[in-house]
Amino acid sequence: MDLSVRLDGLLLKNPIMVSAGPWARDARSIQRCIDAGASAVTTETITLEANPNISPRMYVYGEQTLNTKMFSDLHLEQWEDELERLHKGDCKLICSIWGNSASEIAYLAAKVVHMGADAIEVSMSSPIRNRAFSMEPASVKELLEAAVRASAGVPVIAKLSYEACNSVEFTQKVYEAGVHVVTAIDGLKGLAGVDIEKQQTLMPTYGGYNGSSIHPLSLATTATLKQFTPFSICSCGGTLRFENVLEFLMLGASCVALASIIQVNGYDAIRQILQQCTDWLESHGYRSVSEIQGIALPTLNLFENISPQPLCASIVGGCADTACRTCYRGCIYDAVIVEEGRTPRIDTAHCSGCGHCAVRCPEKRIQMNWKSSAAVQ
Repeated sequence: MDLSVRLDGLLLKNPIMVSAGPWARDARSIQRCIDAGASAVTTETITLEANPNISPRMYVYGEQTLNTKMFSDLHLEQWEDELERLHKGDCKLICSIWGNSASEIAYLAAKVVHMGADAIEVSMSSPIRNRAFSMEPASVKELLEAAVRASAGVPVIAKLSYEACNSVEFTQKVYEAGVHVVTAIDGLKGLAGVDIEKQQTLMPTYGGYNGSSIHPLSLATTATLKQFTPFSICSCGGTLRFENVLEFLMLGASCVALASIIQVNGYDAIRQILQQCTDWLESHGYRSVSEIQGIALPTLNLFENISPQPLCASIVGGCADTACRTCYRGCIYDAVIVEEGRTPRIDTAHCSGCGHCAVRCPEKRIQMNWKSSAAVQ
């Protein structure tokens, strides 16, 4: 099985990378990612100064995580010592950097190249901090050009927010700056909630929101970037199981970066997901990752190009649970008929074919079929 992929100029041994975050905060944690089989590890974001931690800073609710840790708490000089201790082997080291000006970005880029970075990721957004300058497209181009000039030929990657990825002007300026690879998407700005009895927020400040809920946004972003831009894409956001990795690859991603799943399940999650992806590819007769990259994109159409189909819900084999009524309560078209002691029926004259009942049926007894002329099923 050939698991190798290309991320523009970088040849990676497999499509599983590690995203910037506290799971790659120093030599020991980065080495654990390397030893678990990651093809590339992105360091926690490096800045000119160390950034103090606040406690607590992690908030976990099932498959959703929020954190208030933005950047590394190590000084730049400490990072040089940490990276010297690594045994990279065939894993690529990507240094994530953040600067508030083009000169800061250039200085950091040159420093991490000297430290042995195989690529530089410039963080263009932070869910919980505003830049000290305007993030207009012209400013973005200036920042990234500074990184490209200082990188001495080492590939530069732009890590973009969901909003930036969906701005044509923004992505054009990124490409004009000489950056041909993007990581998408960064976490979203979120809050855990409010204690209504104490009338106070559950977090002292905003946090970076990640988890399964942002996965659909990440998928849409990957597909959009692949369809309408020339970038190579490293996808991230809500990747909690191996199927999520395959989804990104089938939408055209070059590779996929793991993040909060490492925080939740530990470093062995890297090895497990890689093995599960390999097993799936082999069981489906594929010989390389490249065979599935972008394979699902032809099935994704613009909304305007979709021809409406006259579908209607139907209950297959009847429903034995007369007390459930999930389909009945959720039908805003009054197409589900429920009579006391009897199984639900579908009024095809009222059914609009929305599919809501089919996806919510706990027994999966409702299917969408071509609409018949019968008024009531």
